[in-house]
Amino acid sequence: MRILAVDDDPLILDLLRESLTVNGYCDLTCTASAEEAHTAMEQATEPFDCFLLDIVLPETDGIALCADIRAMDAYKMTPIIMITASRQPDMMERAFAAGATDFVTKPLDGLELGTRVNIASMLNDSMMRERESRHTLAELTRLTRISFEERFVMADVPGLSDYLMLENHLLRFSSGCYAMTLFAVEVEGAKAIFRTASAPTFRARMEAAARAVAGQLDPGATRIAYAGRGVFVGVAHGRGRMDLQKMQDDAQASLDQGWDSRSLGSDAAPDLTVRAISTQRVWAAASACDALQSFLARMDLNTAADPQDEEALFAALERKLARRA
Repeated sequence: MRILAVDDDPLILDLLRESLTVNGYCDLTCTASAEEAHTAMEQATEPFDCFLLDIVLPETDGIALCADIRAMDAYKMTPIIMITASRQPDMMERAFAAGATDFVTKPLDGLELGTRVNIASMLNDSMMRERESRHTLAELTRLTRISFEERFVMADVPGLSDYLMLENHLLRFSSGCYAMTLFAVEVEGAKAIFRTASAPTFRARMEAAARAVAGQLDPGATRIAYAGRGVFVGVAHGRGRMDLQKMQDDAQASLDQGWDSRSLGSDAAPDLTVRAISTQRVWAAASACDALQSFLARMDLNTAADPQDEEALFAALERKLARRA
């Protein structure tokens, strides 16, 4: 647990460090003022898990610092233990009103301090579990709302970019022409997979395909992104000619070998088709982006209507005509 202690008395800080170390809390940052505490929070690579604040501090006191901490989104519920030599009810009332969780009194008792911090640790663990549960629920909710056309991000797939990141990567190039190959990878039967599988399962199958494809590419020279509809588009930099057939064969073999039928809900992996988007080998960055967009637009226009979609459309039309008759 990461603890930030604020006290202008070096002896108290030494006592805090000794008492906390005995109780197993070694990750302690000590500051002598509210200003130093703010600096420590700003520079921290990870949020603190608990605060120990002396009420009497130079310039800004501990109660005002407590209120400042509570105003930060990252510390809305983080345990804050006040350190005080006073038991005046009005002072403690102001501290609790500012958001304090607990308090310990001077002179410090190591056993009492350890107990208070242990309680704060358990409270922090409880809040972490709650945040993780909320995150999981939010993620599941988001997954159930994806559409077939959605270019969702696959952050867990090494080497895969967001589609907009791929376009921005190209547009950051300076003016001029560059040797590159534009290619596409299609997951055959993606629409049927989307229709019959749950949204999380559809996403998982697309991620499995993405891993198989990305594993065949040189991450230093190639970028690939999911463009929706079970289609990935990629850009390979360099004058060398890509062997797209070998890439397809190797990606398919990798997908078949790593396919987990139990978790992915299908006995067999889908087929992959790799093809060039254009035979052109030299591109200006903006022209390459236009070519990717044109390819995806043509795919949308040339996609034949799904037979089940047509059947549903005619059925709806027949019902409408029947009501008018």
